[in-house]
Amino acid sequence: MAGAARGFLRGRRVIHKPFRTAATAQQDPLKEEDVSQPNAASGNSAGNTGGESAYAMAQEARIVDKIIRAIVPLAIIGLFVSYIDRASLAIAGPEMAGPLGLTPALFGLSAGLFFIGYVLFEVPSNFALRRVGARIWLARIMVTWGLVCLATAWVGGPTSLYVMRFLLGVAEAGFYPGVLFYISLFLPRKHLARAFSMFQLGIPVSLAIGSIFTSTILYMHGMLGVSGWQWVFIIEGAITMIVGVIWYVVTSRGPADAKFLEPSEKTALIQMLRRDGEQTDEHGIAAFMEVLKSPRAWLFSIIFIFMMLGFYSVIYWLPQIIKHRMGLSNIDAGMMSAIPWVVSAIALFVSSRYVSWSGRRVPALIFVLAFCGVGMLISSQAESAFVALVGLSMGAVIQSAVPLLYAVVSHEFNGTRNAIALAFVNSVGGIGGFIGPYVLGLIRQSTGGDAQGLLVLSLSFFIAALIAVSLLRLERAHHAAGITPA
Repeated sequence: MAGAARGFLRGRRVIHKPFRTAATAQQDPLKEEDVSQPNAASGNSAGNTGGESAYAMAQEARIVDKIIRAIVPLAIIGLFVSYIDRASLAIAGPEMAGPLGLTPALFGLSAGLFFIGYVLFEVPSNFALRRVGARIWLARIMVTWGLVCLATAWVGGPTSLYVMRFLLGVAEAGFYPGVLFYISLFLPRKHLARAFSMFQLGIPVSLAIGSIFTSTILYMHGMLGVSGWQWVFIIEGAITMIVGVIWYVVTSRGPADAKFLEPSEKTALIQMLRRDGEQTDEHGIAAFMEVLKSPRAWLFSIIFIFMMLGFYSVIYWLPQIIKHRMGLSNIDAGMMSAIPWVVSAIALFVSSRYVSWSGRRVPALIFVLAFCGVGMLISSQAESAFVALVGLSMGAVIQSAVPLLYAVVSHEFNGTRNAIALAFVNSVGGIGGFIGPYVLGLIRQSTGGDAQGLLVLSLSFFIAALIAVSLLRLERAHHAAGITPA
């Protein structure tokens, strides 16, 4: 995960340059202050003494701590509402099925349509972000998807639900890489892994807390004549819009106007960022074409498709699978859905620590994928509800594989190519997010159960693991060349 953070954002300020306009020129933190005269606090002069160097290191640590405390918690809150809104359909789905006439196949299709809009508009959204500025664009994204989520409360059938799910994907497109880009405006590369780890951990935590929160909202069924599932979209949409407004009010355009930093700290930070960004790189279009022609980029994308096929199938179908296996009510099944995501959060923390210590990304990736495949296999064959829940919890660990794959990609591509490769892999992987929930719905509708669908998820994870074995050669080549963990 540490490698993923550094690698993903290695070309961040380089990427910013091709899209700079009059508006973004004002945002560029490296252009907003005169930093031509380095001071002693920066520790960059040739005559630095050991004391000055120690002072510079202490100042850098203090500045970084301030940045992480000021920015990362709000970024995590944004990610939190993102995954709650994205997965609220999983909890509210059973309550919506009757009023909207949703069959399992139609439910799966509505879940997957989110990714069509998301994939189609992710790249345009990122171009817009760099033109108008991350602060404004990320606030726009949150307010817009909050509106779409709120409007979903008044859908009247499958067709209108399809439209809202597609629009939700369009509205949310670009949020995740956009937040990473915004964080990168403030932190030198060597500190990005820490911020990224905290940010990434927010995904399983948000799914765990979101399962309980959304299930609790269902108890409001009938209040003011509104159904429980409608309250889910009303409340969560309103919360997202509020977070978007708070984001715009609280955040700054860049280091030069960060209110949480003292003037001397702003100058020192801008100097650090300037030194950190002093690198040359190829033009964005040339880098994009190189990535597009790279067999490795397509190999990573195929692995990610199979990973996302299983991951989003788990997100959208987990409550209904638990309900079927354990004989619970819709609300209780939603509550129980938090357990696998708690396990996933713990696994993500452990795997990130292991990779930071060992640097063995590919073996860790293969192990996690195979582990998830075994979990889904166990769940598909289990007669005991407890054993089935254990298997589902093992399958939910797939979230840990995402930063591992990002780390592998980051070691294969440098600079602008790295950022483009990760965006490419992430976009292509969205295809799995569409296929998985829909196929699982078709299987559930045709068989009346979930055993065959869980076998498909198991197979998907095993295929991803087998393909990932081919990456071992790449990792051995890195070790032979003396490339250290990023």
